[in-house]
Amino acid sequence: MRSCAAIFVLLLCVSSGFSQKRPGATKKLPASIPVKDGTETREAVKKLDSGSVTGRSYINPTLSFQVTFPDSWLIPGPDFDEYMKSSGFDLHTVNSEALGPLAKKQFSKNVTVLLTAYRSMPGTPDNAFVLIAAENISSVPQIKDAVDYMDAVRQSLVNAKLPPGFKVGETSAEKLGAMQFAFLDTSSGVQKRRLYATVRQGYAVLFTVAYLKDEDLATARDVLAKGDIFLPTRNDTN
Repeated sequence: MRSCAAIFVLLLCVSSGFSQKRPGATKKLPASIPVKDGTETREAVKKLDSGSVTGRSYINPTLSFQVTFPDSWLIPGPDFDEYMKSSGFDLHTVNSEALGPLAKKQFSKNVTVLLTAYRSMPGTPDNAFVLIAAENISSVPQIKDAVDYMDAVRQSLVNAKLPPGFKVGETSAEKLGAMQFAFLDTSSGVQKRRLYATVRQGYAVLFTVAYLKDEDLATARDVLAKGDIFLPTRNDTN
């Protein structure tokens, strides 16, 4: 099976949410059940809409979901990364250079980062963030639901040469609100990540939670539980 391009970015190459000052710059847990039934099955692939933000809510019409973050969370605009870099900070939200040329090409082709929401301004100690992304899995017919996708993610990680101290959990599933998500926990030292996934419209829809404190994971779970994951989808296939 083709390895999933998103995994190394979302689990290995995503920063902890703490911006780092560039050198020389003058001035960015719940119970789980191994469930397959009820996870979203794949439909015909549609052109992916990047979605939109209103207040603290993000909505994606192609993938038919909406999530709302707490008022205290930061949802940066499209120029935020450039602003932080111009101020001497590097967020490294997605470090595709670390993938190597072949995987980087696959990532660029198949993975779309849709949104990053921060609990606090990057640079804040013990920060947390949620990264929402989608991977086009139309070329992987073996993946029929979210658990299949997460099994592929886990197997690829197990087969990879992981950094020392990097730990990978078991594929699990959790019902949040009206939706069941497959998920996988990873950790490296005190930094933890949980990757939630559902499969729809020919995409794996990914919610990566990077955190140090368990209360931040609880907040992210609440965001998904209260989100509308069953919005009507657009009928066009353009």
